[in-house]
Amino acid sequence: MAGLIQPPAPPPLIATHTHPWTAAQSRAQFLALAQLRWCIFRNAFRRKGGVGEIVARVIFFPVLGIIAIGPIVGAGFAGYYLVLSDKLSLLPALTWAIFALWQLVVLNISPPSLSFDINTIIRFPISFPRYLTARLFFGLLSASNVIGTLALIAADIGMAIARPPLIPWATLLLAIYALSNIFFTRMVLSWVDRWLSTRRAREILTAFILFASLGFQYINLNYNPGFQNNRHHANHLPFLLKIFHHIEPIAALLPPGLTATSIATFAQGRVIHALLTLVGLVTFSSLFLAVYAVRMHREFRGENLSETTRQPQTVRLPNTRAAIPHPSTSQLTSTSVFGISPAIAACLQKEFLYLRRNTNQLYGFIAPIFMVFLFANRIGTSGRFGSFVFPAAVAYSVLGVSILSYNCLGMDGPGVQFYFLSPTRLRDVFLAKNIIGFLLSFIELVLIFIVISLTASPPSLLISFGTFCWLLFAIFTNGAVGNLRSLAAPKKIDLSKINRKQTSQLSALIAVGIVAGCFGIGYGGVLLANSFNIPWLMVPFFLVLAVVAFLFYLQVLNRIDTIALNHREDLAEELCKT
Repeated sequence: MAGLIQPPAPPPLIATHTHPWTAAQSRAQFLALAQLRWCIFRNAFRRKGGVGEIVARVIFFPVLGIIAIGPIVGAGFAGYYLVLSDKLSLLPALTWAIFALWQLVVLNISPPSLSFDINTIIRFPISFPRYLTARLFFGLLSASNVIGTLALIAADIGMAIARPPLIPWATLLLAIYALSNIFFTRMVLSWVDRWLSTRRAREILTAFILFASLGFQYINLNYNPGFQNNRHHANHLPFLLKIFHHIEPIAALLPPGLTATSIATFAQGRVIHALLTLVGLVTFSSLFLAVYAVRMHREFRGENLSETTRQPQTVRLPNTRAAIPHPSTSQLTSTSVFGISPAIAACLQKEFLYLRRNTNQLYGFIAPIFMVFLFANRIGTSGRFGSFVFPAAVAYSVLGVSILSYNCLGMDGPGVQFYFLSPTRLRDVFLAKNIIGFLLSFIELVLIFIVISLTASPPSLLISFGTFCWLLFAIFTNGAVGNLRSLAAPKKIDLSKINRKQTSQLSALIAVGIVAGCFGIGYGGVLLANSFNIPWLMVPFFLVLAVVAFLFYLQVLNRIDTIALNHREDLAEELCKT
């Protein structure tokens, strides 16, 4: 019977016509991406906690503007003065200063984070050139690009006012120089992200960032004329000039030097030399773009930088029939270390691993101690602040450590879902995280005391004990508020990506406000003791505040499990996203 049934005839082939991709379709794709970016930015404020983020940005952006307006205006006046006074040989100092400003903003101010992965657009019909263009335009309005470009525009305006015939050439050179800086930062960040995909590279980069940033602070303090008197400045001047003469020939062949040389030679009438340096600048810009395109092409082809996708190496164990004794479940659950429950001990071990791998947390711990070492001797010998050097240094160190406690679950990422599946209480998890933060604060207190004692003069016993009591009040307050903010506004921390925000803007603003408020209360306690002419009165005052803060911290800690259950959807949405 099967042979009597004729199979259905295949449908006729439909002639397909492949039309070439048009410019209108490309414009439609870019408009769709721009609309998507705007919708993400707009809808982010409609989520839970969005009003607080708006308030934080309203406060943060004017502060950033005030910080940036000085270098921008300074670049305009510098360009005007150098061209008007015919000191064109000093133009490389201006272009290199703008380049340094650009990179400092990149390192210190994180770019706006996206709530989706830009690589997802690969699933749509898009060619590599359009994908590369989209990657270049996404994040184009970062703080570094905006501040650096405004500084170049201000310098261009200053040169134009001083010498109007320079307007076309200077504008062309500075525009290409701006593109060169944009391509350079994108190239560096993309390849650093590639190198950070391995744990060993992250540890090496952590050490490099620590030594580089702290070394810059040391050089700035010891060689900046603003921090020294004339005698020390005169002693350092020959050494600085010697270094400058050694690096000047090399610096002249790099984009900042080529930009300044081209503008200066064009102003002097040497058009051929100006054109050659322009070609060199364009070559550097093209090279930066090409290296960035190589990295983007690998991602376009599907390269995944996650460590979880790598196959672990197979380890062959020796063939043995000896039975290996395994501890029983009762032994595992009943063992305690120093009276600490096994769950808290395991969480402490995990937090120590996080501490070793988190660059920002290590920097926040080491940088205050190093800065105290640099400034303690100068401040102590000047006698301006007297006995307040030690309390001020401790308050500064608290800010560096406590701000990271406002996103306790950020390092856990998708693993946060196991907290709700395991029999472990979230109270124990947060307690272990807080213990690490408290230990870091106490270690910094001891190290700062040693540094000030060796470089300046040791603080009195009354000031030391009073500062210790104030520190208890500050860390318990920060611990309680930080735990609440960690559940209300979590933020995923990806160590394989460079320069990502580790807390929300509102949480960072609250952390600064809490530390400033604690310092203000502490200063008020000192004034109160001095007004009654009873200096030791500050100690019981701070002890009472510490007890109140500790009770508040315990109350929050005991309610952590209930609060976490109420925020479990927000935690999963933010921390489990790819």
